[in-house]
Amino acid sequence: MSTGNNGKALDLLLEKVYRGGGYDFRDYKRGTVTRRLQRRLYATGTTTYEEYTRFLESHPEEYQSLAEDLTIKVSGFFRSRHTFQQVARLVLPRLVAQKMRHGEPSLSIWSAACARGEEPYSIAIMLADFLGNQLDEFEISIHASDINRQALAEAEAGVYSPKELESLPPPVLANHFSPNGEGYVVNNNIRQMVSFSHFDLVATTPPPFTALDCVFCCNILIYLQRQLQEKVLSLVYGSLATPGYLVLGEVETPTDSLRPRLECVNAKARIYKKI
Repeated sequence: MSTGNNGKALDLLLEKVYRGGGYDFRDYKRGTVTRRLQRRLYATGTTTYEEYTRFLESHPEEYQSLAEDLTIKVSGFFRSRHTFQQVARLVLPRLVAQKMRHGEPSLSIWSAACARGEEPYSIAIMLADFLGNQLDEFEISIHASDINRQALAEAEAGVYSPKELESLPPPVLANHFSPNGEGYVVNNNIRQMVSFSHFDLVATTPPPFTALDCVFCCNILIYLQRQLQEKVLSLVYGSLATPGYLVLGEVETPTDSLRPRLECVNAKARIYKKI
């Protein structure tokens, strides 16, 4: 399958996707974009970016299919176990103590690219286990957003196969999931902490979430070119309260321009505090 002379053709295609479909992949890393575009060329029977661009003109429903293939849905419960352990050890005690001291028993957290819901549900489970009998005293708001509407629909359903849950410790599975057909469903008390919404992190629109206690922005930046990393991190930073915590996980790093405005809480898990 040929994609021919394709730097310019790809630029034009991504510009059309932005203008016509409202999805901005112009500053995604080109290797990621070209690999995933091949799936759509094959699925639509087109062989070049120019042909695919013309296909989009007559099949506007294809924008959504393209967005679903270009966005990353790979996730897992407690995907980085070390990161969650450090959040529970270093972040939650500080946040809870601060909230109790000020008589504001509430926590507001954002999972900025929630895929099929594993990350925000993991956050909810972590909070439930950490707070224990205090859970009912707190107002918990976990905002979970993603660009992929299909993934969001699956996340809201909260149903997972045994294979997707096989890495969970048996007590976590027993305490927070219930059998559902051939799989399991997240228990209501966990699901009620999480609200899902469609949001494109690279859009110019500011997020509807502000004064957040903590933001999880993990496994996102690695797919973006540097200038877009700067934009996304600036947006996320602006949504945090002061103090608020930014969790990047083990594979991401803050940009040079943001680093002076952050205090490192844990270097390996890349947990930072807004200062």
